[in-house]
Amino acid sequence: MADLKAPAAALLLLGAAYYYRRQISNQAQELGIFDQVETSDQVEPENTGSTWADEITATLFEAKNLFAPTPAAGMKTSAAGLDHIAQFEGLSLTPYRLGDGGYTLGRGRYFPDSGPRPPDRIDLATADAWFAEDVATKGERWVKAYVSVDLTQPQFDALVSMAFNLSPKSFKTIADQVNAGQDPEAAALRFVRAGTNLERGLRRRRSAELALYRTDPSLYA
Repeated sequence: MADLKAPAAALLLLGAAYYYRRQISNQAQELGIFDQVETSDQVEPENTGSTWADEITATLFEAKNLFAPTPAAGMKTSAAGLDHIAQFEGLSLTPYRLGDGGYTLGRGRYFPDSGPRPPDRIDLATADAWFAEDVATKGERWVKAYVSVDLTQPQFDALVSMAFNLSPKSFKTIADQVNAGQDPEAAALRFVRAGTNLERGLRRRRSAELALYRTDPSLYA
């Protein structure tokens, strides 16, 4: 009987998440929210957080992964992958004002203008703790939710870096291309904020992520 508890709990969670997703979906359709989202061509800003719809979707996939895990479900970002993300996020122990609004602090933790103001200063231990948490919740979580095919370690690390830097909605377009068996370059290069002062840095990041994605896993340490 004990062996059945985890699958039963997962099914219960899946059913509840599906029910609430349908309820919210119906309300959103009445308000025209989904129409606004689906017809928008605007590229999501980097470091944006997840929406209620993203959270419901992630909950559904997390429940599914408890009893029918995808190949990526048990993967973790490697030390080389963490170094890759940290290199692009940099380190600031005091809040850094972003050109398109909001602040980052530590190794890329984002504080929107609409939320609480970030602390005036943090120590390195806090920055490292935040980074580990954010890699798991802003990066790995969405790769595990949206990617359903086999991945090598460098592919997983590269996708985590992309997910860390993008909104879940934006990252899903990259995941869809990977799931279709295609190289993710075309989707990834959509998210470079063309025409802004962020474009140069984002193109450099996407290029590095794509190079990592294509790395021979036998040569990856």
